[in-house]
Amino acid sequence: MPDDTAKPAAPISRWRRRPNVSTPAPVVPRPARVAPVTVDDPNRPTAPWLLRAAAGWSWRLLAIGAAIYVLLLVVAQLKVIALALAAALLLTALIHPLFSWLHHRGLPRAGAAALTLLTLVLGLAAVVALVSGTTAAQLPELQSRVGTGIGQVRNWLATGPLHLDAVQLERVNTQISEQLTKNRTKLATGALSGAALALELLLGALLMLFTTFFLLFDGSDIWRWVVRLFSPSARPSVEGAGAVAWQTLTGYIRGTVLVALVDALCIGAGLLVVGVPLVAPLIVVTFLSAFIPIAGATLAGIAAILVALVSKGVVAALIVTGVVLFVQQIEGHILQPLVLGKSVRLHPLAIVFSITAGATLAGIPGAVVAVPLVAVISRVTVFLSRLRRDDEDEETATAEEPAAPVADDATAELANERREAAADQPR
Repeated sequence: MPDDTAKPAAPISRWRRRPNVSTPAPVVPRPARVAPVTVDDPNRPTAPWLLRAAAGWSWRLLAIGAAIYVLLLVVAQLKVIALALAAALLLTALIHPLFSWLHHRGLPRAGAAALTLLTLVLGLAAVVALVSGTTAAQLPELQSRVGTGIGQVRNWLATGPLHLDAVQLERVNTQISEQLTKNRTKLATGALSGAALALELLLGALLMLFTTFFLLFDGSDIWRWVVRLFSPSARPSVEGAGAVAWQTLTGYIRGTVLVALVDALCIGAGLLVVGVPLVAPLIVVTFLSAFIPIAGATLAGIAAILVALVSKGVVAALIVTGVVLFVQQIEGHILQPLVLGKSVRLHPLAIVFSITAGATLAGIPGAVVAVPLVAVISRVTVFLSRLRRDDEDEETATAEEPAAPVADDATAELANERREAAADQPR
């Protein structure tokens, strides 16, 4: 029999005690050093990204600059044609309302265009005749007053703080006479070049009138022909850009004419009140100078002040100066924002640079054409960039629109079977 007093066996532990024997870790041999193998990857860039970006922009800018330089060379060689075309566009934008009014009254397009041009030419001839007659009548009086003013200046030089004696003044007169004698050949050459310039201006004026007639008569067909030169996908953009350019051009030229007319009438009224001679020529100069922003009004004001100073004295010159400054403030703060509005959104620095570039390339006509050209380019660029942005937004919205679920053939067949089974069940 088993002994009940025997001790119970110890419970068998789940975990056996490991023997306290340290087993060394296996030694892994270190791999031998292998020299790196270089593989020439043709797609791997060999220069930093900043240098590559600078190089890419550099050759693009060089290409654009070369294209602009070649275009300017061509325009310089064909200066008469380019200026005549630009002047014809401005003139067409100005007188197109009269042409439309005559055409809507029943005149054919050719007759309306011819009558519009005839009205313009007769108006310009009347202005030239008025200015010439006034200048011829008042110029001798002005010359005598200029001589009197020069005498007063000589007396001031002799009796004023400079204390110049008669010998020194006579020496100055002698030097001026000698310079005129030496430069007589240059003056004659300048007269010949002036005659050539007059002939060039006459040819340009005839070409301008000829171009203006056909722009009035057949301008829409000419524009449609230009649009058809582009691909069908680009024609809507070209038509929209042309509409924006024409709207900008018409708004600029009509607003500028209105502002110039107000300036000329206000300054002319001030000159009449003061009693300054040559009022009609000064009014015409003020009107024409308004087509050169910033610089034109300043030059016209200086001319009016000088005429007042020579003819009426210092007090009259100061009064005319006040009138000119008052009219220019009204023009800059009221007339131009109200009349021109959004037609010309150019910074004054851009206006100054464009006028300088136009005057450097083509003289006064270039300065007149520069500002509307830059305004048209600016508005067309904004229109095209906005049109491209709208197209990209439309493409993005189309791509993000969830597609309609399309059932496969098995799902459609199962749905048909269920409908047939439901129809066979008795109600």
